[in-house]
Amino acid sequence: MNAAAPDTNSPSEQTPRRVAVVTETATSWGAGIVEGVANFAQRHANWSLFVEPRGKYEELMLPERWNGDGVIARVTHEALSRQIIRSGLPAVDVSWFHLGDDQIAHCTADEDAAGRLAAEYFMDRGYRHFAYCAACHRPRYVDRLFDAYQATLKSQGFSCDVYAAKERPVDGGSAPPVDAIANLANWLRSLPTPIGLFAFDAVRGRQVTDACATLGVRVPEDVAVLGGEHDQLSSRISQPQLSSVDLSPERVGYEAARMLSAMFADPALRPPPVSISPIRVITRRSTDTIASENKEVAAALRFIHEHVHDRINVSDILVAVPTSRRHIEQLFRRELGRSPAEEIRRQRVQNAKQLLVSTSWTMNRIAAECGLERPEVLSRTFRREVGMTPSEFRQRFSASPRGHS
Repeated sequence: MNAAAPDTNSPSEQTPRRVAVVTETATSWGAGIVEGVANFAQRHANWSLFVEPRGKYEELMLPERWNGDGVIARVTHEALSRQIIRSGLPAVDVSWFHLGDDQIAHCTADEDAAGRLAAEYFMDRGYRHFAYCAACHRPRYVDRLFDAYQATLKSQGFSCDVYAAKERPVDGGSAPPVDAIANLANWLRSLPTPIGLFAFDAVRGRQVTDACATLGVRVPEDVAVLGGEHDQLSSRISQPQLSSVDLSPERVGYEAARMLSAMFADPALRPPPVSISPIRVITRRSTDTIASENKEVAAALRFIHEHVHDRINVSDILVAVPTSRRHIEQLFRRELGRSPAEEIRRQRVQNAKQLLVSTSWTMNRIAAECGLERPEVLSRTFRREVGMTPSEFRQRFSASPRGHS
């Protein structure tokens, strides 16, 4: 993943290679892909990037009369797949559609890992009822995100209500129709509460929050809504603001560019698919609650969540939630399958993960922000929970492959 790029793509080359980046630019995903490719090119390659402004629901194709050397594209329909294959150019697909009959290399976010992360996120917050809202009609798309989400819940004995989108797109595209809110509202009326609802992407998640508003359903108190693909605009204009899975599009773009670079160096190379695991949920108001039906557990979890930056221990929980240590230990084991001390440690590690990939803070500062006295304690705790040191984690999963100081 982090090996040096081939010398044949070094910036010292006289003639730049012409690379088309064919993806929408109107979403955080597409813009992140472009940024990741550009980051790689600036560091390792002499590339001239062809990028056109594109909307989320446009049917993407290679530009007419474009004469280039390679392609990185979000291949979502057969016409683009055939066009790329006919061109004979080395190409990398960054979509979830898996088209191209293995003639196009593939690098994208790991759908299975994203689905598992969403399920674990809700279970960790005490939810016992779950739902999934599928994408609008997508021809030939297999929803592995839902499959992994449902399988993870099932493995822990939970079921999942599903809104399988039956509405057809407007004008043959993939945009959701105007009656989607009414359809969603009818479905939402049938769900038990409180419930953790995972939507395919931020656009769908925002539709769910709108539908909840029409029904007078509280978000997140009754329905906590999590989007499966982060989009900053959709997330911020949602009421309340929408939590979503960070699929690290910059890292996907960077690794797709690395694959293309290797194909330039060896035209016979057929690289295996690469899946980039998401490592965090961007928590905003739409999921900022605790759902345990046991009031003592919910209060204890809320206390830990609010004070994870402080040097708290189990004794502090017992001050906030007056009860015996034995009783709170038994409740946590029964409700969550872990002790209060393990929950404090788990939340500190989750906090450290987010800071490692989203900031350039020193280990001293991150340890302090996670309620730990010294970076050595952070390193020991992190290694035990994650299987690698904080520095190794940052190097591997940083949202910006440029690295951090």
